[in-house]
Amino acid sequence: MNNNSLSFKQKSFRLSPMYLFFFTLWGVFLPYLGRFLLAQGLTEQDVSIVAAVVTGVNMFAPFLFSYFSDLLGRRMIFIRVGYIAVGLLYAATLYGEGFWYFLFVFGLLGTSLSAVLPQMEAIALDVLGSEKSRYGQIRLWGSAGFVGSVWVLGIMLTTYSVKILPIIGVCLTVLMFLSTFLIKEKPRKTKEQRADDAHSASQFTVNWTQVAILLAVIVFWQFGMAPYNTFFDIYLQRFDYKASTIGFLISFGAMCEIGVFFFVASFFKRFSERSLMTVALALTVLRWFMTYAMPESFIVILFAQTLHAATFGVVHSVAIHRIGHLFPASKAGLGQGLYVAIGTGFGLSMGNILAGFFWSGGGMVFLQGAGWALLATLLTWFGFKDEDNLKK
Repeated sequence: MNNNSLSFKQKSFRLSPMYLFFFTLWGVFLPYLGRFLLAQGLTEQDVSIVAAVVTGVNMFAPFLFSYFSDLLGRRMIFIRVGYIAVGLLYAATLYGEGFWYFLFVFGLLGTSLSAVLPQMEAIALDVLGSEKSRYGQIRLWGSAGFVGSVWVLGIMLTTYSVKILPIIGVCLTVLMFLSTFLIKEKPRKTKEQRADDAHSASQFTVNWTQVAILLAVIVFWQFGMAPYNTFFDIYLQRFDYKASTIGFLISFGAMCEIGVFFFVASFFKRFSERSLMTVALALTVLRWFMTYAMPESFIVILFAQTLHAATFGVVHSVAIHRIGHLFPASKAGLGQGLYVAIGTGFGLSMGNILAGFFWSGGGMVFLQGAGWALLATLLTWFGFKDEDNLKK
């Protein structure tokens, strides 16, 4: 597949369905995980532990596939295997009971999802080639799927049992699997090509100090995001928000994120990664403080959700963009794996544990989230080098 010969429209047609169905599944899985587990008789502290494991497996799962996919240059086969595992494991949540059963099944489910995501991101950047800055216009389809699933499920869960979640999830994994056949698989690399990749990578100097700073920023950012992923639904229920309203608020935040993905490519032309990340994280501080301070006000929470455009859309886009600068193409799987493992894995896992510790039915979890976001903001402003200086 010669990516340079494809138009952006053709690239988008190949990549967008993969993101659409994958993150539609996330909209079924993540926001309502707490609700599903509570309905199975688990406690709120149990929920925080399961959520911590689901995200914590990111610390090692991305590397299950990354080494071999980088070595062979064939990522799609690993993605398909991961999708099959996700479908089987989600089906298994319909059976069994008890904390340890759900911890085991959801832990394996999280492992499969985490192993797949870096390969998806590496394929997307490879297909986009010189148009990497337009990644957001591909990723927005994932956000669109997330929006639709969260909103629709919020309405459905006012009528139907949470048992519908695994059923919908299994159907989505079938669509995820089929979408991969739109992307033409590269032929297996020859020994000579692997030698050339190794030589090219040896000529590329990775600035590990900047890699470490970026990962630390992402960890602190994810510490703040964890309460939102795990307790936002449960938190708003305490203030008499209906499931349909909560679903709307979560999906509205993702809709705002989609808006940013349309324009983020132009942002990179006008602003540095350092400036974009600093502003986005500062808005994250504001968002979590507002969620903590005035949860009973629908207008305030709605405004706070608009900030998801920056607090996820911009932060994630800058992180992916920066990794593309920090690692050579032949090590793209490693770069994306580190992002998922350290940022999403360690960051969200420890964030969920902290959220469970601070959770008492009130908003203290979001206040501590604002504190972590403030640390990330300061580290970005004082630690990030501009793109032109990353190799120095």
